[in-house]
Amino acid sequence: MQDSGKIITQLEADGIPYELAAGGATVLVPGDRVPEARMKLANAGLPSGGSIGYEIFDSADSLGATNFMQNVNLVRALEGELGRTISTIEAVDSARVHLVMPRRELFSRERQEPSASVILRIRGSSRLSTGQVLAVQHLVASAVPGLSPGKISIVDGRGTLLAGGAEDEGSTAVMAAKADERKRAFENRLARTIETLLEKTVGIGSVRANVTADMDFDRINTSEEVFDPDGQVVRSTQNIEETATSRESLGPPPVTVQTNLPDADLAAGEGGWSRDGQKPDRRDGELRDHQARREPRP
Repeated sequence: MQDSGKIITQLEADGIPYELAAGGATVLVPGDRVPEARMKLANAGLPSGGSIGYEIFDSADSLGATNFMQNVNLVRALEGELGRTISTIEAVDSARVHLVMPRRELFSRERQEPSASVILRIRGSSRLSTGQVLAVQHLVASAVPGLSPGKISIVDGRGTLLAGGAEDEGSTAVMAAKADERKRAFENRLARTIETLLEKTVGIGSVRANVTADMDFDRINTSEEVFDPDGQVVRSTQNIEETATSRESLGPPPVTVQTNLPDADLAAGEGGWSRDGQKPDRRDGELRDHQARREPRP
């Protein structure tokens, strides 16, 4: 019905007679003027084809529909509803939205994020401001689960990239487009300021200013490494402290099984310790043993 209204308006402007049929869904024109009407309507971009929204589920037979068909219809309905909503913006004549909804595999741990692209047909010579472009991005991102504004690309009818994805922000083309946009915004703002100042003297509408600015968008990174001998400071301090204690004792021998045997004195004479805690002389023990062996038996 929206296309029918636009077609009727265009036919009336061109002076072509028409008749409505099928409740306004069909527009009839004389047979000899059909080619002329089609050419003029095509030049005006009519019919635009319209978009299908959630009404796609009204006539669909859900009994024999597969899961794949249901998912496709859901994406089509969501794209149509978003296109209709974006078209309500004053500067936008029509909009078309393409959504990419990746399906997660059953045994896959990695999950792909959804993305979207929007094509806008702008009315006349108007342009969308940066705020309006961001509004379209956030509008689409809020309507699709898991979709971030950085994953939405917006292109106008002239093929100009209005907004790119987050991964394209550092590309040369996007940076050049942003630089050109900043240059035009600065020139327009400065021109309006000049006109406002001069209109107070020469009158409103009696002055027109045109500003051409030359802006340098080069980025220069400077890295310096300075050595100052007079300003040296301690970078780090580390203290290591070690304490070692060594003590030798010549006290009584420890109590062991060997010291409690009956021949403990003999063992002490062979270089051990005596019962009184004194280390005997080995040579004296060997001499007494030798004298005892020389004595004859009775």
